[in-house]
Amino acid sequence: MAALFTAAAAFAQDMPQPPAQPPTVLRSEKRLVLVDAVVTDKKGEYVRDLTVKDFRVWEDKKEQSIESFSFEADRGSAASTQDRYLVLFFDNSTMDLPTQTRARRAALQFIDSNAGPKRMMAIVNFGGSLQIAQNFTTDKDRLKQVVNGVKFSSVSPNPEVASLGMLSLSRAEMDFGARDVLLSLRTLAKSLNGIPGRKTLIFLSAGFPLDSELRSELTAVISVCNRANVAVYPIDVRGLVARLHPPDSIPRFNQSVRLVNAAFVSQQRGGPTGGSGGPGAPRGGGNPPGGGGGRAPGMGGGGYNSGTRGMPGMYNPQNPMNQSRSIVPSIPNVLRNQEVLYALATGTGGFVIANTNDLLGGLQKIGSELNEYYVLGYTPESVEGTCHDLKVKVERGGTNVRARTGYCDTKPIDLLAGTAVEKNLETRAFAPAPGNVSASIETPFFYTSPNTARVDVAMEIAPNGLQFEKQKGKLHSEMNVLGIASDSGGAVAARFSDTVKFDFENKKEVEEFQTRVVHYETQFELASGNYQLKVVFTSGGANFGKLEKPLVVEPYDAKKFSLSGIALSGNIHRVTDLDVGLDAALLEDKKPLVSQGMQLVPSGSNVFQKTGPAAAYFEVYEPLLVSQNAPKVGIEMKVVDRKTGQPKFDSGFLSVLSFSHAGNPVIPVGFRLPVEKLDPGSYRAEFQAMDTAGNSSIVRIANFEIAQ
Repeated sequence: MAALFTAAAAFAQDMPQPPAQPPTVLRSEKRLVLVDAVVTDKKGEYVRDLTVKDFRVWEDKKEQSIESFSFEADRGSAASTQDRYLVLFFDNSTMDLPTQTRARRAALQFIDSNAGPKRMMAIVNFGGSLQIAQNFTTDKDRLKQVVNGVKFSSVSPNPEVASLGMLSLSRAEMDFGARDVLLSLRTLAKSLNGIPGRKTLIFLSAGFPLDSELRSELTAVISVCNRANVAVYPIDVRGLVARLHPPDSIPRFNQSVRLVNAAFVSQQRGGPTGGSGGPGAPRGGGNPPGGGGGRAPGMGGGGYNSGTRGMPGMYNPQNPMNQSRSIVPSIPNVLRNQEVLYALATGTGGFVIANTNDLLGGLQKIGSELNEYYVLGYTPESVEGTCHDLKVKVERGGTNVRARTGYCDTKPIDLLAGTAVEKNLETRAFAPAPGNVSASIETPFFYTSPNTARVDVAMEIAPNGLQFEKQKGKLHSEMNVLGIASDSGGAVAARFSDTVKFDFENKKEVEEFQTRVVHYETQFELASGNYQLKVVFTSGGANFGKLEKPLVVEPYDAKKFSLSGIALSGNIHRVTDLDVGLDAALLEDKKPLVSQGMQLVPSGSNVFQKTGPAAAYFEVYEPLLVSQNAPKVGIEMKVVDRKTGQPKFDSGFLSVLSFSHAGNPVIPVGFRLPVEKLDPGSYRAEFQAMDTAGNSSIVRIANFEIAQ
């Protein structure tokens, strides 16, 4: 999606430039948080005469001192000269042909009356994958030409994949994470982060029910939109629809907010005086990563999830991102397909157009709001890298205020960059001395775009190297981690660093913790090539661990049939409504390994028990799936005894189309290893994908052990 704001930047160079202004983006750089607020009266008219004294802001129930204030519609405001950016997002996957025709007809009329100087518009389609039909432009005729005509979808979340735009195979369009519309929204919002000011995203959709995986994705979408200052305005394109459920029969959300079922619904009246806490959860740390396998040498018991970088799959109280669900607003009593629409609007400061056949009127209402907002700035005391509730209140009676409900300020991939700690770790990484803390590592990779892969780093670490000391009434320890991938010439191609924090109430809890290996995960992107990966970690003092292994990422052409690396897992569980571990991973821009609603946590060890569980996760890349006559796709797995070379298992050709998402070229597959049929020993699993069009992938190999 870099191309999306590249085009915007190129356009801006051709226009007279206003004085440089600080971007009105919600973020915590320099710890200044900016949040916009739209205020209307009881008749829905915008209130334009408020001052800073009329506003109050709370973060995590603590009132903040407002340090900066502006009203963007004020002609005296420097921001009033800036371009406004609006995206029309057509969710074709949820619309039938008559509905889509009606929505596009309304959009044509909206463009005709709203496109022009200082109003940059873009057109995006989703029909199984994300398509940029038209980049940002003020060309009214071009926009109308792109919007006109019905687009066909290859996927429907309610039980022209070819790009129509000028940006063929851009990064966002090729993002293999965009397997559903929420992931596409997240990808799009991320790409808009570099554009200054408040961006408006009009989401034209018929809505869809939320399952467990999508609920976690919804949390991440709201967080990314708030970081990028993108306000979402959903329009239920179905128009007037009958309520299928009585008001209190929708159990999915806390029903603390009750709104009338009408168009132009205001999301919040007045302003509350505080935030709400995140959902409760038990203390974690007892789930073994590998069913007893994956232990560091000399260690017994299960695994402990370290968790500050998302650690998909297990709830971890050490991870501040696990408070993320507090940023998802309460949802009114609406139709089930509308829950996601209201959550997106309320969470990002937009509003919903629903239960009306006047789609053009709804679009015009949104268009009139492009600069009708106040920007409030404050400096919080909260810790970076956590999720926070936001509440805005206006002291004037008879007013409604809309503002985003929260934000998550995530940590960078190279957290320790430029610090003395990182310098010390780097010295140890390239020194000849080995570490004295046992650990194991696995590094499967998955393609994200041509010649680019996401590497999943999974480690199992013996806890004896961690040093605990009393801090704020608890026993506290920190583990610093550094990873460096270097090419054959020694040049650094990628790096990551992190600090993992552990806090326990007493010595007994520490002793229990020390009976288990520590499971650590992170992800980073890497271009195709041959590398040497070094990872070093320490808790201070003389104890440290060091791991090194070759890492080969083969070239990848998105137009060719291919197979990813292989991730082995002994921690497999169904994604649930309360899977806050999945929330944390998505919020930190991680890609959990999920197949058919089951999450496979990659193991840092290849040792498994005969009793299991044990499985492999991989992705098949089939570009022909976007065609109308898609071929059948299958996989074959063979298991060979590494010592004798004797074959032990052959699955034969097994279809994997049941794992696919229609219209998406990526097939995420979870495959059970037949460990119960194998004796203790060393084995090699060989995977090869093939299709009925005559294509076959290279053979991917995953070595594993069956413990005695």
